[in-house]
Amino acid sequence: MEKRDITISPFKIMIVDDDPSVIKALEKILFRKNYLFFSVNSGEEALETIKDIEPDMILLDVFMQGLSGFEVCSELNKRGITKKIPVIFLTSNDHSSEVIKGFKSGAVDYILKPFNAEELLARVQTHLALKKAREDIRMMNIIKTRFFSIMTHDIKDALTGVKGVAEFLHDELQNNTIDIEEIKKLSNFLLVDSTELYQFVNGLIKWDHIETEITLPSVLPFNAEKLLMELLQDFEPLLNDKRITVSRTLPEKLTMYTDQRIVRDIVSELLKNAIKYSYVGSGISVKLEKVDNVNIIMVEDEGVGMEKEVLENVFKLDTPHPKTIGTNNEKGIGLGLVICQAQVQKLDGEITIQSEKHHGVKVTVKIPDLE
Repeated sequence: MEKRDITISPFKIMIVDDDPSVIKALEKILFRKNYLFFSVNSGEEALETIKDIEPDMILLDVFMQGLSGFEVCSELNKRGITKKIPVIFLTSNDHSSEVIKGFKSGAVDYILKPFNAEELLARVQTHLALKKAREDIRMMNIIKTRFFSIMTHDIKDALTGVKGVAEFLHDELQNNTIDIEEIKKLSNFLLVDSTELYQFVNGLIKWDHIETEITLPSVLPFNAEKLLMELLQDFEPLLNDKRITVSRTLPEKLTMYTDQRIVRDIVSELLKNAIKYSYVGSGISVKLEKVDNVNIIMVEDEGVGMEKEVLENVFKLDTPHPKTIGTNNEKGIGLGLVICQAQVQKLDGEITIQSEKHHGVKVTVKIPDLE
């Protein structure tokens, strides 16, 4: 009995061949890997049905009655909706002139008949992976464009406020119609807003650096418990200011094998957020453990929590990120968790958030050892 891969493939493949025995053989091979497939026996039928099928790939016979594979491929390349579908030619003719003609018509590869099943599957998998990678890059570019559009709008709004105050202050000083107290008030506004804008732009630069940096993480062993204790000590003034108690579950000899600098940045951001949104007199829990060479860091607070819509969009680049105010009117740049996620992914890890409005936030970060 034919053994079939139980993994369901998300890809659809169109088979175009006028030989029923070839179609049957191809269907049998693709069935083994759980590909969805649709078969037609002419070029004309392929062009008529392709809009409804929307395949991810086409296995196309070169020499058929009616339209040839070359003609079908050329027509597909003229249509915007089908131009990017990879076409692999099936042919018994490996003459170089025919191969060149096929590539010029838009094909991405050739498979000679009679074909080897493993070779065919390898080529199919390779070109589907390339297609997916190109689509992922295209979507990421769209998302990043949207992200930077949102960010530049936020920067413009902030600069408009700063510019308005600066112009007012300039005019009043020119006319000598402003007293020292008003100057102090307006200069303080300029300082606060320009500082916030500076932090916001720095956040953007940091995120872009993480996303575009090609250097690998610096993997060295370090004591994770010691790192977390140092960070808690750094935040002690803020914790004391809000009278926040910290519950710690930190194994003394837990060693992480990853980039210590990035881990420090991640945990620092999580602690800063937990303190910022915690109520006075509430608590924060910090837990560290290792399971199967995966380091798990959990930071949980009893603060204001997140609304469902905010939680669903917290890591999305193409969604506006509101600059929420902390329980002591602390301001933020609205990019902290976006940057945090990029850093976690840099270490091949994952980050998840659980929260309900008025019921705190629990952030779990899983970072594998990279030794």
